[in-house]
Amino acid sequence: MAVGLLNSCDPRPVPVPQPDPTSIDLIIDHRFGAQRLQLGDVQYNTLNNAIGVDVLDYYLGKPSFQKPDGSWVSSSSYFLVKARSNQPDTLRITDIPVGAYTRLRFTLGVDSADNHADPALWPNEHGLSLMNGGLMHWGWNAGYIFFKLEGRYRNTASQNRGYSYHIGRDDLLSTISSPTLDIQHQEGKSTAVRINMSIDRLFNEPHAHLISDSSFFTHSTLGDAVAPILHENMQGMFEFPQ
Repeated sequence: MAVGLLNSCDPRPVPVPQPDPTSIDLIIDHRFGAQRLQLGDVQYNTLNNAIGVDVLDYYLGKPSFQKPDGSWVSSSSYFLVKARSNQPDTLRITDIPVGAYTRLRFTLGVDSADNHADPALWPNEHGLSLMNGGLMHWGWNAGYIFFKLEGRYRNTASQNRGYSYHIGRDDLLSTISSPTLDIQHQEGKSTAVRINMSIDRLFNEPHAHLISDSSFFTHSTLGDAVAPILHENMQGMFEFPQ
């Protein structure tokens, strides 16, 4: 009897089932050609080099969705994406009203107002906070690194050397827009939008970029010749498979 009385008075709360989130999930596959990106060894061929990728970090900012009437609804979110080997990344957006949407657009980078705001003012959980994005902020340049790609390449003497591409600066902000999509965003459901990001295109299209002793590095300073070439190539890295 005593045991039964104690069990009936158990003070532990009974878990309450939580409703499914109402969200749009951007599922990003990082690829090199037909393969999912594998970080590490020099193993991928561009038009001009054999390369490997060790670090791929970037900001995907303020995703916006177009309604059938042509108007746009925007999220206030910034996501700091850190690519991993052979795994897609899922970015969950919860501040878009339910409804039908026909296109998606987002920034690759941080818009001017947020780029030059004090990063210490963001709450720790925010993508632009120093807690999350400290290594993606240039203290000396008063702004964020929008896109960071680092790794190794094989030079003409078959030696492995390092490359480091940090793209930032207000004029190097990219806006990526999808073709027509069919996004049915419903209450209590997670709606998936798939995105392929193809790193090979950064080196191949529309400019065939050669990594060499004079072009293995950029911090996007004014007058730098490498950053504008890579910025132009970045526009074509994204596809939206249905």
